[in-house]
Amino acid sequence: MTNPTPPIVDIKDAAEAADLYRNLLDTADVGLVVIGSDHAICHWNQWMQSRSGIPADQAIGNRLSAVFTETRLGRLCQAIKDCLEFGMPAVISPSLNQGALPLRPLPQFAATFDRMEQSIRVHPITTSRGEKLCSLTVRDVTLAVQRDRLLRQQAAELAELVTQTRRSEDRTRAILQNTIDAILVASDDGNIEPLNARAQELCGPEGDPELSNIIRFLLPDSEHTPPQRPTADRLLTDLGTGVIEVLAFTPNGRNVPLEVAISHFSADGRYHYIITLRDISQRKRHEMEIQRTMAELERSNSELEQFAYAASHDLQEPLRMVSSYTQLIARRYKDQLDETADEFIHYAVDGTQRMQRMIDDLLTLSRVGRHGKPFNAVPLDSLFDAIAANFRRAGLGPAGNIVRDGFLPTVTGDASQLLLLFQNLVSNGLKYSDPDKGEVRIYATETDESWKVFVADNGIGIEPQYHATIFEIFKRLHGYGEYAGTGIGLAICKKIVDRHGGTISVESEPGKGSTFCVELPKELPIVSPPESM
Repeated sequence: MTNPTPPIVDIKDAAEAADLYRNLLDTADVGLVVIGSDHAICHWNQWMQSRSGIPADQAIGNRLSAVFTETRLGRLCQAIKDCLEFGMPAVISPSLNQGALPLRPLPQFAATFDRMEQSIRVHPITTSRGEKLCSLTVRDVTLAVQRDRLLRQQAAELAELVTQTRRSEDRTRAILQNTIDAILVASDDGNIEPLNARAQELCGPEGDPELSNIIRFLLPDSEHTPPQRPTADRLLTDLGTGVIEVLAFTPNGRNVPLEVAISHFSADGRYHYIITLRDISQRKRHEMEIQRTMAELERSNSELEQFAYAASHDLQEPLRMVSSYTQLIARRYKDQLDETADEFIHYAVDGTQRMQRMIDDLLTLSRVGRHGKPFNAVPLDSLFDAIAANFRRAGLGPAGNIVRDGFLPTVTGDASQLLLLFQNLVSNGLKYSDPDKGEVRIYATETDESWKVFVADNGIGIEPQYHATIFEIFKRLHGYGEYAGTGIGLAICKKIVDRHGGTISVESEPGKGSTFCVELPKELPIVSPPESM
């Protein structure tokens, strides 16, 4: 079944035709304005009424400039004049704002546009009576203008992004080219590409021909295309150490040690690797210089220790002879010479005895590093029991003058040297205290990594400016006639503490006593085995 043909409207009456065309003009979705030869408006359709807010009866019969009195319509008025006089058509585009009519935009554009963006077409019309008219067709192009603005903004943003990308690429390229490290990129198929001049110099056609093979060998995926294993002298460090060092050869015959760092990233569904080669020639030279300096220092220290031991040991024999004969003269000729001779003999005997004590202390100091015993667990309670017993036998103080306050830990060290260390500190505390009221108190505290053992006395104290220098050899703060000693005891203490990887310090005020702090680590560093004579 076919659709029936719609009936054809037969318009025979001119009035009916006029009404039909008038209705068509009024219902059009564009603005239609007709201007007569006298420049007055003779038609104003409903679209223009709704968008301008001006009814047709207020617009018809007036000129366009009289309808919109507050708007400059110079370009549009000139186009209307040319159309009526010369029959010239024209188009007023949205960019010519002086020719636009002040029409309201649709609500969805009101927040962005203060008036409608429009395109106005000016066209001449000639009636059947020969009258010349001008028609204005106004189209709303706000949406197109908005899209154009967005496109322009996006184009500007894209251009800025391209500019920034190019600037970033230039900056990255400059950084890559000027860095001192060689940077390469490798794919999981083993293809290697140098990224900067330094990489090209080391791995390019003029560089080391075997270096690329070494890099492929170091890549994690090298088992897929196993390269030839490099010779042992080209791999400077073991692969299991986490730091890979290789040796490269340059065309000028120079050997360049390189540190290799490898990282990876994923792109295009494949793994890629960034390889950084750093020239560590200067670091290797510094390491060799440090090793050479350390070896020289060790040799010098060893020679000095041997010299000190030999000198002090060899001095013993002539000193014993001088001391023996001086004491023999003192016993045999006592009271047989005048008082001056007896005084001279006394000074000679005292000097040889002090010299003997200094030599003995020097021998002790030199043996700290050379005759040390292996480290073992040393309970400090038992150690201070032995120290107290030694002082009681020597009669160096009243009973109870060595007081232990609280728990004393078990430390790791050389028991004989720790005995000498704390015995020297206790002896100093008693020596510089009142003989009858002197007291030395021992206590300990614990940190996460060490034990701190304190030896406190109520003696004469030490001036603050001497707190650091008292641990130096032969540093005495008093004359030989005031207090006995050679000035080596605290130097021996410091050397023992140094061997145990600890520290020793003092806090003191004159007249308020002194507190020595010995800090010993719970976990000792690796200590080389002691040397023997």
